[in-house]
Amino acid sequence: MGRPLTGSLRSYQGLWWVSVPEVRGSSRRRHESFVAEADARSWLAQAVAAVRQGSPLPDPNRFRTKTRTSRKAPAQPQPSRIQPDIASVARAWMNAAYEDLRRGGPERAERVRRIVEGYLVPWFAPRTTTITDVSYLMAHEWLLRLVGRDRPGGPAKVLVWPASMSINGGDGELGLAEVAEAAGVSLPTVRRRWRAGQLPGAYRDHTGRVRVPVAAVAAITTKSRAPVGLSQGYVADALWVLRRILAFARANGLFPPGFDPTEGLDAPLADKAVARNAPRGGQTRPLTLGECAGLASHLHPVHQLALWIQRIMGLRISEAFGIAVGDVVDLGDTGLLGVQGQGGRTFTVRDDHGQIVAVPYKPTLKTAAGSRVLVVPPKLMELFRVAIEAFHTDPDTGDIDTTARLVPGLQTPNRSGQHAYRHAFEEAATAEQISSDHLGFSVSTHLLRKSCATDLAWTAGIEDAVRRRFMGHRAGEDVFGRIYTLDHPDVAPLAKVAEILDHNIAITIGGLMTPTVRRVHWGTANPTLVRADHIDATLAAAGWLVEPGNADDPMCDAQRVAAELDIYPTTARRWMTDGTIPTVAVPDATGVPRRHARLSDVWQVRDRLAGQILLPDLAQDLGLRYHEAYNMLRRLGVEAEQRPGNHEYQLTHEAADALRVEHQRIQALHRRSMKLAAAARALKVALSTAALMSRTGQLGVDPETDSSGARFVTRASVQECWLDRQVRTRPRAGAEPGVPIAEVARFTGQTTGALAELVRTGVLEEVLGRRCRQLSVRSLLAWIPTRTHNPL
Repeated sequence: MGRPLTGSLRSYQGLWWVSVPEVRGSSRRRHESFVAEADARSWLAQAVAAVRQGSPLPDPNRFRTKTRTSRKAPAQPQPSRIQPDIASVARAWMNAAYEDLRRGGPERAERVRRIVEGYLVPWFAPRTTTITDVSYLMAHEWLLRLVGRDRPGGPAKVLVWPASMSINGGDGELGLAEVAEAAGVSLPTVRRRWRAGQLPGAYRDHTGRVRVPVAAVAAITTKSRAPVGLSQGYVADALWVLRRILAFARANGLFPPGFDPTEGLDAPLADKAVARNAPRGGQTRPLTLGECAGLASHLHPVHQLALWIQRIMGLRISEAFGIAVGDVVDLGDTGLLGVQGQGGRTFTVRDDHGQIVAVPYKPTLKTAAGSRVLVVPPKLMELFRVAIEAFHTDPDTGDIDTTARLVPGLQTPNRSGQHAYRHAFEEAATAEQISSDHLGFSVSTHLLRKSCATDLAWTAGIEDAVRRRFMGHRAGEDVFGRIYTLDHPDVAPLAKVAEILDHNIAITIGGLMTPTVRRVHWGTANPTLVRADHIDATLAAAGWLVEPGNADDPMCDAQRVAAELDIYPTTARRWMTDGTIPTVAVPDATGVPRRHARLSDVWQVRDRLAGQILLPDLAQDLGLRYHEAYNMLRRLGVEAEQRPGNHEYQLTHEAADALRVEHQRIQALHRRSMKLAAAARALKVALSTAALMSRTGQLGVDPETDSSGARFVTRASVQECWLDRQVRTRPRAGAEPGVPIAEVARFTGQTTGALAELVRTGVLEEVLGRRCRQLSVRSLLAWIPTRTHNPL
């Protein structure tokens, strides 16, 4: 029985292609294309039936109900009509506001997009057909939903049943993807519920697909989840977005004029039990300079620099990481600081062509009023000088890189840094017990800016306009303050602020250069890594970077132990762990115990190592491989102790002398004798023949041997035997015996050119009249024993 006759149907480049055999049993096929799938299937059924009956194939034009239309002339562009549903209106408003008019930057547009797609459209779209269906009660319930307070008796979440869903045989069963679409959750969430047994009645059918009863979808929609209440500020922003969308729809005639369903609505406050970021309830207060000095003691100098810029100058974190070295002007005692950019993270901006790109530095600030020039207090200027000398000055030429970022990047130059700084700040706050959990309110890097503003607000003698400009705000909210009040041309009012700040530093903590034991760990791809030693030396000379312990006997970490003992850091860590070097546990800046060794203990180990001889070092001195020295040690039966950590053999002077004597004996053995196998190769005989010659006395046997245990024969006997064989194998009556120069070169290891030079100088004699160049046996007998170069 043959294979049943069928045709093929496939879609390619917008057409449906049908292929059938021209006649039954033929390999030639007929191909036809159709615009509509239904037309293609109709013609395929008739064509297969015709082939089976042996009839001609039907005309395909009779089945083409749809054809491709000819290209028309382009019509005049018409303004696109906005669909009345809320999703289309929201999308049109975002495009008009943020793409066409560009009222906000790309980051603001992204925040609005997340509000629209994450909260607004998923709530209103299933409950409305057009935007005119939005009511006050619907918006009211939406706000309660955002803060996690669904009103009892309120409308339940509407399940979306797309047309693509199918009910399997009327049993009311759905697939996992259909359940996720109906419940408004992600597919991985539904899978997790299925694996956890939280979908009643769900099972896997015979095809391997999971089927879920429709009633089980409610188990997903009613399941209690983690706290979902948004902050009041975020909800207020979402309410603002809804009002802007309604106003946009009203302006386009899609919403009734004079009606506002959000009138009288305000952003509610989430309950503490359901709030994502529940308020801690503590009264917020500023961080004092003493508390900031305690935080700085747990930070390395790079993070300290960012901390004091925020706390003393009141900069935002992005502004602190956006300062370049060229923005700092040293006036001798004080200085000037230009704030004109942001850095420390990736920013999304528009380039010169309007395209959205990601950049590490943003040449603009949060607001137009943020661009300002500040007077730096003398105490902070001292910190800047040390930082510029350490991080941005070439130690060879003394040139300062004015284009570099003042707060250097750790992994990559002039990039990132905010995330590591925030994490280090949180760890330091926890160590100082002034974290959010300890104080009961949010303690973050932004609190440093608030603390600076609080100091200025409660200090008498500073005008309100000066305070505002110092913090990067407008001088006033009226027209005079917003438009007509410019910065003072010689920043004289800000000099008084710098004087007050410097006085506060002097009477509270004395200075900003807080000594720390934490070194800066540069990334391997950072070019600054090659100057790490210079940076540490500069910071140490300024008293910014100190060693743990006392000045006479400081504590050493693994890096310094390695430097003192001239070993690798990994070896130093291993010796500190296995007890080779005595160590003590010293808490680091984060409170984690770290192994440190006193410098006196390290020097004792260094002196002890100077009086010991290690087997690897001795092998290197003797020109041996380690295994050769080890075999020599075992063969001589020399006792040697092993280190507890790395198990290296430690030799006494007597044992080392014994190995040296043995090495000298073996070298003398190889100079006067050679192995039997090497002699066989030199004589061009079999090894068994060479062994027979050693037993018969033709080759002199050396009574000594090396670590291989092989039999040695004297070189002199090998040379005599070779010459004798050369004479006997080349007999010539009445002529002086000679040896070809190529054979002499092979046996002695000399080149033919070197041998020819010996002939020219008269050391060797050449036998003339031979077809190939030969050397006389008499001259070879006189020259070979005097050679210093051993034959092969």
